[in-house]
This record gives sequence, C-alpha cells and structure tokens, in this order.
Amino acid sequence: MFGSVNLEGVEVMEIKVGERAGFCFGVDRAMDFALKEGKESKNSVHTLGPLIHNPQAVDKLKKADIKVIDQIDKVDDGTIIIRSHGVRPSIIEEAEDKDLDIINATCPFVQRVQEKAKQLYKDGYQVLISGDKDHPEVIGILGHTDNQAIVVEELSDCKEVKLKSKVGVVAQTTQSLNKLKKLVDYLLPQISDLKVHNTICTTTGQRQDEAARLAQDMDLMIVIGGYNSANTNRLAEICRENGAITHHIEQADELQVDWFSNIKKIGVTAGASTPNWIIKEVVSRMAEIKQDVEEKETTEESTTLTVGERVTGTIAQLTEDGAYIDIGAKTEGFIPNNEISSQRVASSEILSEGEEVEVEIVNPEGEDGHPILSKRKVDEEAAWAKVKEAYENEEIITAKVDREVKGGLVVNIGLRGFIPASHVAVDYVEDLSQFVGQELELKVIEVEEENNNVVLSRKAILEEELSKKKEEILNSLNKGDIVEGKVTKLVDFGAFVDLGGVEGLLHISEISWQRIEHPSKVLEEGQEIEVKVLEVNPTEERIALGYKQTQPDPWEQFDNKYDEGDKVTGKITKTVDFGAFMEVEPGVEGLIHISQLSHEHVANVEDVVTAGDEVEAEILNIDINERRVGLSIKELESAPASQGQPARQPKSRPNKRNNNRQQDKEKKNGTTIGDLVGDDLEDLFS
Repeated sequence: MFGSVNLEGVEVMEIKVGERAGFCFGVDRAMDFALKEGKESKNSVHTLGPLIHNPQAVDKLKKADIKVIDQIDKVDDGTIIIRSHGVRPSIIEEAEDKDLDIINATCPFVQRVQEKAKQLYKDGYQVLISGDKDHPEVIGILGHTDNQAIVVEELSDCKEVKLKSKVGVVAQTTQSLNKLKKLVDYLLPQISDLKVHNTICTTTGQRQDEAARLAQDMDLMIVIGGYNSANTNRLAEICRENGAITHHIEQADELQVDWFSNIKKIGVTAGASTPNWIIKEVVSRMAEIKQDVEEKETTEESTTLTVGERVTGTIAQLTEDGAYIDIGAKTEGFIPNNEISSQRVASSEILSEGEEVEVEIVNPEGEDGHPILSKRKVDEEAAWAKVKEAYENEEIITAKVDREVKGGLVVNIGLRGFIPASHVAVDYVEDLSQFVGQELELKVIEVEEENNNVVLSRKAILEEELSKKKEEILNSLNKGDIVEGKVTKLVDFGAFVDLGGVEGLLHISEISWQRIEHPSKVLEEGQEIEVKVLEVNPTEERIALGYKQTQPDPWEQFDNKYDEGDKVTGKITKTVDFGAFMEVEPGVEGLIHISQLSHEHVANVEDVVTAGDEVEAEILNIDINERRVGLSIKELESAPASQGQPARQPKSRPNKRNNNRQQDKEKKNGTTIGDLVGDDLEDLFS
C-alpha cells in the first residue's frame, strides 16, 4: 500500500510515502503535452491559465518558454494549450476563430463531467454541481450548461435553491465523496426525477482513501502540493480528520525543525499536481531534519526542562508584565501577559498569588535566566479538546457574546468563536448588537485548529427546537379539529396559517362559501382566525385547513328558508352555453337551464340574460346533498298563444314538499289527490 522512501539513495526508516502521491494521469498527460510542444514547436506556446496548481511545475514550464495567459485575446498566433481542468465551450470557439493551434489537454475524467452536465441540461434537468464554485474545472462545467447549473459547495447552499421536479447531479472530479453523498441524501426524499452521476475521479478517491489510512497510523503527516490546489487541500483536511498532526507545504524549504520534535512516525502524501522531484526533495530534507532532531533530543535529555513540557507550579508574584511561578526548578519561571490569556486583561484579573496552575515550557532559559512559560497554551489545548468533543458529539455549549464584527458575532469559549450572521437566528437579524453581552446556547459546526477557526450556530439549536415542536403539533392534530392560527402569508392560490410552530395551507376554495378572486378579499396577513383541520399528513408535514367550515353554511340556511316553487330574486353571475348561473343567496348559486330561460326557443343565452342582470326566477328543484338548485324564468311568464289558442297564464306551481306532506295525510284517511283527479293528475302539474 505504501511505497519505500528510498528515492535515489535517500532512506528514512520511519517515513512512509503513499504510493499514489504525486501526478495523476490527467496532470501527467497535460505536462507531457506542454513540454513536448514547447520543445518541438517553432511558434509561441501558451497555456490558458496555470497548467496545474503547482508553482514549481509552472516555473519549469516557463523555463521551457511556455507562457501563461489568462485570456484568449492576449495571444494572436501560435499554440494554445487547454489545461487539464478544461474550459467553457465558448473559449474553444474563440481560439478557433483566431486560427490558433489548439492542444486540448483536458483530463478525460473532466471531459466526462462536462458531457454528463451538458446532456442533463439538454434533457431538461436542473443541474447541480457538487464542488468549488471558484475552481476552474467547475467554471468550465458551468459553461457546458450555458451557465445555468447551480454550484453546491456546502449542503446549506442547496437549501436556499428552489428545486425543480427534475434534478441532475454531477461532481467536481476532486470533490469529497462524503459531500456528494450528503447532497444526494438531501435530494432523494424531495425530487421525483433525480439523476446522479458520480464523476469523482477514481484516482482522487483512491489517493484520499490511502491518505486517510496512512494518517490513522502516523504521528505526523506532510501533505505536498500547491496552496491553490483543491485536491491537495482536501488531502490535508482528510489527514487532520483522521487524527494526525498535519502540515501542508509546497516545497522542501518550508519544513520546520520543531514539527519533528518527539515525532516517531511520519507519513507523506502529495496532490495530483505535485511533481515527483518535489516529493523527493521533501523526503530528503525530512531525513536531514530527523537526524538533527534526534541528535538535539539526545543532547537535551540531561536538562531539567524541555520545550513543550507540561509542569504544575504555584503563582509566587504578579507584576504588570506577567506572573512569576514556582515550578521547582533552579529559578522561578515567568509567564508573560500574552501567555497568561488570549484576553487583553491584567494578570491579576485571571491569576492570584498562591494559586496552583499548569503551564507549558516555551523556552527553558529566557534572556534573564527565567524559563518562559505559557498558561494560555495549556488552556487553549483544553478548550480545543472541549470544542472538538462538542463538535463530534453534537453537544450544546454556552458562551457569552463579546462583540459584534462584520458578518457576525464573536464569543468567548476559551478560544475565539465566531457566529456568522446567518447562524444567529432562524430568520435574518439586521441588528446584531442586541446580542452583545448575552449568554447563548450554541452548536459547533466547523473546527479548524490549524487556522484557529471555530464556527458556531445558534440557528441549528433553534431549528431543532422548531422541528420538535412541529412534530408534536403534527402528531397532536386530528382531522376535524377546530384550532386557532395566524395568517402568515397570502398567495394567489390561498393562505398559509401558522398553528403555533407549523404552517398549514388554507386553499382559496376553502376560505369562503362564495367565489373570491383573491384571499385578500377575506383575510389579512397577521389576522388571528379559527380553522378546521381537513387533512393532516405528519410524514410529509402537510396540513390542509378550512376557514369556511367554521362559518355558517349558506346552503343549510338556504334549505331552511326556501322550498321548491318559491320565487327568488338574484344576480346572474356567469353565462355558459347550456344556461346561466344565478346567485340566489350569498354563497348559493342556482342554474337556469337554457330551456328554462323563455317559452321561445333560445339559441344564445346572452340574448336573454347577461352577467350582472338582476332577475326573478322560480325554484324548480333543490338537491341539498349535491348543492344544486334548478331555476326557471319562463315559469313566471305567460306562455305565448299558439295555433289560435289564447295565451296561458303562468301556472301556480304547487310546493312539492308541502304537497308530499298533504298526500301522506290523505293516505291515512284513505283518499288521495290521485283518487279525486285520476288520469288528469299529470296534466294538472305539466
């Protein structure tokens, strides 16, 4: 798994170099193209941007008379080399228009991502790119989607995107597989048509896995590669995640002697853009340093105090410059103010004479003979341990806000902690000064000890509390419940109502028994109302509400007020091919069929009535279960004379309901209207 460190005679027994460290296939291919062209071409040769993210390799290309440009318009002839990261299609077209010789050294793995993204976009998918938005590779992939794809660096970026029903996902070739998995896990429950292409370079994944295994067994990891190289930075991050002290360097002269003190096992890995000769130089220099450190440690074994050693002592005296402490050595140790605490306060505010404290040896022999000690380093290490434990276990910590700074708040957690403005509360807070001096409950969301960076979130805790409250409310609601809520938002299709931590949808059709053009005709934002739960789905967190169900039902009122045969007056609300609708009471509409508009033949409804007309009609029938009312205008008009016959007067239409009750009564007496009228009964009511 791991290679020998015997590089041209250099042999260091306790240094392990990863077999996959250094140039990947794509970078090696691009360098070969460039060096060959630089050697053979009689014309000028340029690379569009640094060929790889390694300054030393770029210098080597420069010595081969290969120049770096950042825009096509800066070269008029010769050869242009497209680097392994790839470019937008428009750049290739621009180079072709200028008749430049083009050598496309785009890595085949990158070309695959470009093709996948382009096809997804062509097929109508909303394309998400998991990667670094500022990375040249990602910028090139964007160009293959007409710059319409969305770059997701962190999962929080995706949560701010309005997702469509069809989503396609690709990844930057050097992206972390873990980040891609988190994105896919987030999208799966939401997207009905999701296509995911794992376009992470296999070599990248193998190199990262190797680095992780190596770091687990090492005391120290040296990661070699350009500071601007995304894959090298990711390797350093992986090594730290796996518990090894990690240093990221570009070249051998950056190695520091004190890194190797008390270190027994050293691992080495390198990014895909790191030439092998740089790896060799680093390993050679490490061998020299290791030998020097071992000799120094042997010499210092006889001394009482060593750098980094921890001792416990008693504060003997406090001064304006710091504190003297008895640590049992030949002379008292001294803690300068800047080594007492990271806070800018007097030593007397933190220490007291006679107090026992633990300190770290910074310099065994200071300028005045007193060992220089640090309490701050001991405290910060303890604070880092506490912060890391809280981060790993997702524990809540409490911290006081020290001050407001640009973009957020600074808190004291034994270290400097930062709360971004977007993580202070669930909703955006414009005035952050109100939190200064407050004790806040926080969660650690990012820890970078090497950069002295701790990021905290109050929003994460508040969202968890809201989520629990929402779950409780969803589980407590039942279909048919009448509950109180507040209108939070009006939209064309209805209103959203807050039920105390979870929102339900009040569809426009459930707001009023009458037709309304917009919810604002009935409701206002901020209004407190009672609503009825029509449906509740705790799994999908969906609640359907009704407002009109809490108001009197106009149909029930209508049914109690009117009978068949009654005359009603109302306004025509709408005309259709087969008749006209008339509002007989607020919230109740009846249909006047075209055949009931006139005794004459009616070809066009609007020849008789139009929307807005006030008319009188007779109720033909009422079906309260189906909420239907049949109406007639012609029943209130005289029939026209026909074939010399006198015009009939409008007939008095009997009340069917009362008539039925009368028939029941007559049946009990043994006589019915049918018995009295006989065959003429049908004609009487025709």
